[in-house]
Parts: sequence; C-alpha cells; structure tokens
Amino acid sequence: MTSLPYSVWGDTHLRQHTMKVDGYNVSYWASDVRPHLPTMLLVHGITGDHHGLIPLARELYATCNIILLELPGHGNSQLRSLKNAQAFQAWFDAAFQVLAQTVGLIDWVVAHSFGCSAVLKSNRAKIILLCPVPTPSNLYSQYARIIMRLAPFWALFYSWRLFVLLRGRALRKVRTRAARRLVRWVGFQSRASYKQIIYQARLIDIILDPTAYSDVSDRVKLVIAGLEDTTARERDSAELGAVFARTPVEFLRGGHLLPIESPERTAQQIRRIL
Repeated sequence: MTSLPYSVWGDTHLRQHTMKVDGYNVSYWASDVRPHLPTMLLVHGITGDHHGLIPLARELYATCNIILLELPGHGNSQLRSLKNAQAFQAWFDAAFQVLAQTVGLIDWVVAHSFGCSAVLKSNRAKIILLCPVPTPSNLYSQYARIIMRLAPFWALFYSWRLFVLLRGRALRKVRTRAARRLVRWVGFQSRASYKQIIYQARLIDIILDPTAYSDVSDRVKLVIAGLEDTTARERDSAELGAVFARTPVEFLRGGHLLPIESPERTAQQIRRIL
C-alpha cells in the first residue's frame, strides 16, 4: 500500500470518465488497466460519491484494477428518475453492460450501503456487500422519513463544515485518530449541491422498499457488516443469514461507515476470497 495522502493517491492513480447510460451521463473513476490483475468495480452509498471508497480502493489497488462508479445524482453523474428498487437495479445492470463494453471484463463488484440495493441481484460478476440494509431499523426508518419531508430545509446547511463534522462524529464507531481523519476527509470531499441533496432524499424510498432484497443473486460471495452498525434491523449472523442464505457473513468492529473508518481490515477480508 502506498503512503500517499488520499487526495494525492486519487489524483495519481484514478482518472475520471463519463459514459452514457440510457441517454444520461454516468461518471466513473478508473485506474490504469494492468492485464494480469482482476478488475473490481466499487459502488458507494447514498449521499456519497467516489471519494467515499478511495480509502478502500487504495488498500485493494495492489491486487486489483479499480473502478469507482458514481450513482445517479451523486458526484458527477446526471440526475435521473429512479422510482423503486427495480428501477435502481435495472439502472445498474445497464450501467454495468456499458462499462464492461468500455473497459473489458469486470470480475468483482463491491458495494457499500445503498449501493448494495443496486447490485445484489446482478448476475454479471461476483459480488461483495459492505454494510447492507435488508430491513432498515425502526430508528433509521423514522430518521429517513423525516429527512424526506424536510429535505428542502436541511439541504440548505447539509454541507456546512460544522454539520459535516457532527455527522461524521455521530456515524463513526472506530475511535482512533486514523478513523477520525478518514471520516472527516471523506465528509469534506463528498459535497453535494442543493439540487443533488433534494434528489438524493427522494431515493430514500428505495432504501425503505421491502422488495429490494428479495431473490438475492447467488453471485453474492461475501457480506461484511459492522458490529456497531445500527442502520439495519438485521444485527447478527443468524438474521443476516436468513437474507443471504448461501453467503458467508463476516463482522468487523465498526459501524455503517466501515469501509471508510476501517479500510485496511475491510480490504483484508475481501482479499481472502479473491
């Protein structure tokens, strides 16, 4: 692993590209292709962008070619209507096909949080899910509905420095200086516009859609969850095993921001099955 700072590492190792998916611009960031290595596509969560998975990408770069895909209305990807989980999954399937035609074979897909809802039914690559949310917890469901109703108001100050710091402090569960710096760096890099924040709030309906995790693909090879993640109602291996019956489930110390606050340990688990 290189010791370059994350912003420098991203600028040095990743290049931004744009592709058309159903007539809409979709942004992705990719490393140079090394033909002897497998290619891994990383998909971020809601309100994020490619910066959120740069820490994990940096850890995996020595063993994989890296592609970071930005969801609709996130980062540099264009807004488009996604009314339910089925539409979200169809969008990912179309995006994957276009991307594979452009860059070649994609061996693995690693998705975090909301990104899991997009990829978990795909049969086009082997899949690893980080902090999936099959059923939102009661607390998160209540919070999400409030966010949806009040989005025009809280979007005004969502990207203020103070609120970025407060969000990171509330979500971070690994209490180390390195984790604090990582969460803070990602929070300051992933800055959405007012229009994007309103759009992203509407996507919460997909998180609350009970059909999102039905008929999970047998291409899901590993689920990694945070021991202190309270976003999902499923909180132990038995409950997650009921959703991912054929898939091993691993727990690591951390919360819903696991690949950000603990990228080294997350990457270590991923490399074990590559």
